[in-house]
Amino acid sequence: MPDERPPEKDLGPLRATANVAKGLWVTLRHLWRRPITIQYPEQRREPFPRFKGRHVLDRHEDGLEKCIGCELCAGACPADAILVIGAENTPEARYSPGERYAKVYEINYLRCIFCGLCVEACPTEALVMSHAYDLSSDSRDSLIFTKDMLIVDAPLQKRPSKEDLAAGEEVGDFRILKEGLARARAELGKPQRPKPASLEQSASAEGSPKRGEVVEGAPAARGTQAPGDVPPPDPTAPRPTDENISPR
Repeated sequence: MPDERPPEKDLGPLRATANVAKGLWVTLRHLWRRPITIQYPEQRREPFPRFKGRHVLDRHEDGLEKCIGCELCAGACPADAILVIGAENTPEARYSPGERYAKVYEINYLRCIFCGLCVEACPTEALVMSHAYDLSSDSRDSLIFTKDMLIVDAPLQKRPSKEDLAAGEEVGDFRILKEGLARARAELGKPQRPKPASLEQSASAEGSPKRGEVVEGAPAARGTQAPGDVPPPDPTAPRPTDENISPR
């Protein structure tokens, strides 16, 4: 026989009203709060300071390119989104201070995961990630950025640091760690290490023989057996041959 459900009890008007109010509590709770939505693209949200957005190729102050075409950024990219083809500089056409420059530089944003490993691998700090995040498009070809689309016309202005630190000054977690170690050592006190005594002094203090002495009746140390105690070799003893040596 199929299982039959027990008849449901009718809820009273008070209980039904309480259930409806409980279900709408999330909506009522946000009714008087300030809205967090913005009207994009007329309004744009300011990203966080360490936000990783679209890449930018920087220049030197004299106008030369910082990228030297070393292809380290392409090798560090886990998504294989960067294509770099280097070429040699010539006296007639010099694009970078070094011997090579990036003749072809492309980033495929259909593959890019914005991890920032390419920026860390760049030896000349030529690659920078900006705060631009509007990269939507209706064409796949338009999301492959070439060198002309990535490189800037003028050098980027570096943001000054909030405070000037002297050379060798300890900051951050390392300073906190050293302060904690110094405080712990001050509380425990500096332990006094015993001075290392020489072998002759320690032997004379303990009453033991000095190095090279042999006490009569005492077993000699390993490797210090007297020559007279060594028994002579037995000429009748069998010598090891290939037959009586067992293989290991």
